[in-house]
Amino acid sequence: MAETRFPRLLRATRNNKGLKLAALLLALLSWYLIHANISHERLIKDVPVTVRAEEGWAVLDASLQSVNILFRGSLEDLRLLEQSPVRVEVDARKTTSGRRQVRLTASHVQAAGMARPVYIEPGELFFVLDPQGEKRVMVKADFQGNPVEECEVTHTVCEPPQVVLHGPRRRLSEIEVVHTTPIDLEGRSRPFRKTHVPLALSSEIWLNNGTASNITVHVTIEERVATRTFQDVPVSALLPSGAEGHVSVQPAQINLTLRGRAELLGGVKRDELRAYVDGSALTPNVALALPVRFFVPAGLEVAAIEPANVTARLLR
Repeated sequence: MAETRFPRLLRATRNNKGLKLAALLLALLSWYLIHANISHERLIKDVPVTVRAEEGWAVLDASLQSVNILFRGSLEDLRLLEQSPVRVEVDARKTTSGRRQVRLTASHVQAAGMARPVYIEPGELFFVLDPQGEKRVMVKADFQGNPVEECEVTHTVCEPPQVVLHGPRRRLSEIEVVHTTPIDLEGRSRPFRKTHVPLALSSEIWLNNGTASNITVHVTIEERVATRTFQDVPVSALLPSGAEGHVSVQPAQINLTLRGRAELLGGVKRDELRAYVDGSALTPNVALALPVRFFVPAGLEVAAIEPANVTARLLR
């Protein structure tokens, strides 16, 4: 039976050779046309990578923020990639805590159309799962630039002074204070208030319920104050008009510290300084302890006099 069947099959292959060859050529042409139509390629760069964690857990130390993906498909499917977002999502909701390694495949890619991801670079994702927590920390204002030359920041107040941060417990344990984004001081000379100042938070840390930061910063700017000490300034005594005699002062010299703007202090010369005591209450040969007084140059003030009192005696 088998011996008679084989010759028949052999004869059948020899019949209608032209039609069979045409069918084969049509099949090859169809395959080529279909393959050419669905074999266009497009590289999508910077595709975001997200990791979904179980509620109450946070993702940290993720090795990737984005990847590049090579897609293959028809021109129509490739055009759809530009019309809707492409992303990579890793489901870690059933993953236990600790460090994890995931090899990225087409199953992690979410994109519109029928285009196929054929290559993902980088192809591996490493991350750590850590329990979420919260922590109350102080808020501190950060600045950039400088006020005008003769001024400086003397005081800052943040409202609220504290915020509650949420995130991985491991990260929260490292935070003692949270800073605002820099506030520009360039060219300022007066106190001001800045509202709705964002906090400089990493992507792993967030505020309660994901609300945006709403920090108000009060900044006090005052003229820059410097001090300068002049040593061995002579002390004289002022007597009423017509008084006779002269006054002995001990010690006869004092040290004087002035406070004010640096440029004003720089222009003061020691020989121009005048310290004195009021001798109107002196009587002959009676020693009195009198406070030292001083003619203060305009724009300056006395910060210290050492000693503050001297002994004066009226001699005749």
